[in-house]
Amino acid sequence: MFLAGTLLLALAACGGGGYEPTPVPTPAPTPTPGPSWSDVAPLRDAAAQAGRLVGAAVLSSLLGSDATYSGAAGRHFNYLTAEYEMKWDPVQRVQGQYDFSGGDAIVAFAESRGMRVKGHALVWHQALPDWVASLSPPELRIAFEDHIRTVAGHYRRRVHAWDVVNEAIDDSQAGLRSTVFSRGLGPDYVAEAFRLARKADPDAQLIYNDYGGEGQNRKSNDIYALVKDLKEKGLVDGVGLQMHLSAASFPAVADIRANIQRLADLGLQVNLSEMDVRVRDVAGDAATKLQRQRQVYRDVVGACVAVPRCEAVTFWGFTDAHSWVDATFGADDPLLFDEQYRAKAAFFGVEDAFFGR
Repeated sequence: MFLAGTLLLALAACGGGGYEPTPVPTPAPTPTPGPSWSDVAPLRDAAAQAGRLVGAAVLSSLLGSDATYSGAAGRHFNYLTAEYEMKWDPVQRVQGQYDFSGGDAIVAFAESRGMRVKGHALVWHQALPDWVASLSPPELRIAFEDHIRTVAGHYRRRVHAWDVVNEAIDDSQAGLRSTVFSRGLGPDYVAEAFRLARKADPDAQLIYNDYGGEGQNRKSNDIYALVKDLKEKGLVDGVGLQMHLSAASFPAVADIRANIQRLADLGLQVNLSEMDVRVRDVAGDAATKLQRQRQVYRDVVGACVAVPRCEAVTFWGFTDAHSWVDATFGADDPLLFDEQYRAKAAFFGVEDAFFGR
């Protein structure tokens, strides 16, 4: 037994027998954390160099309770969108009872800091209180008209723009999606919403907002046809391209720019209106994912900067500590600042785009 063990050790030492230890993988280096939100130049200054507004969707509860959140929002942005508080459900959860407290807090925060506000959104088939679906068509029309007049009227001359109708185009087939509004009011509900908003606040820029039509595809063609018709009727001023992207797969930047250009050629202002960039499905280590995210932000925002009528870039949130993406797609890091409010590579990619670098 002793001789056999000695022989095995000798063979292993000489390479005989083919034994090799399993290599221990070297951990990928953790990306060096970026500087704090307070230690980088305000992003709004970079946007001003490009003649653009730069915005973020915000939550009134955090603006009022989290000094870091409100400090970062106030330092880096000049254009705020209510992520939730101006939608139908929070504003009129009980029919005829309006609650503007959340939206009012966001508007007051913006006004105290010389920021503009975009209202979001007067008509959307989601974030609706249950009572809307129970209405007869005549009752729905009355509620529809009252809601738009009341909400847009409440914020008259206090918002720069309104997302009047949100996500009306169908994802899988041509034309409008089937919703409580299209079924109860007919396809003209979109134009009627814009007419009502124009009367309620003649000074606000009126926008049609949607996702999935950022590049060149069937949906973007349908969006183009819809806003072209609204523009010819004098009803719409702009279009929002939401730009919820995955860095692993998204429209070609050349197609995004071409789409922005054709919308601008209609005489419309264009917004990148809800941008975030998911990285979970990007191959590679954390540093690779973050650099890929930086490049996507830089290239897509650069497509906006290249078209003079692309007026604004708004991010759907600004810190990974608070993003709808985690609840919808699973844990991810889609925004410009990490959970500790440190500037990520993505922040500097956006800055590069505004500076034309």
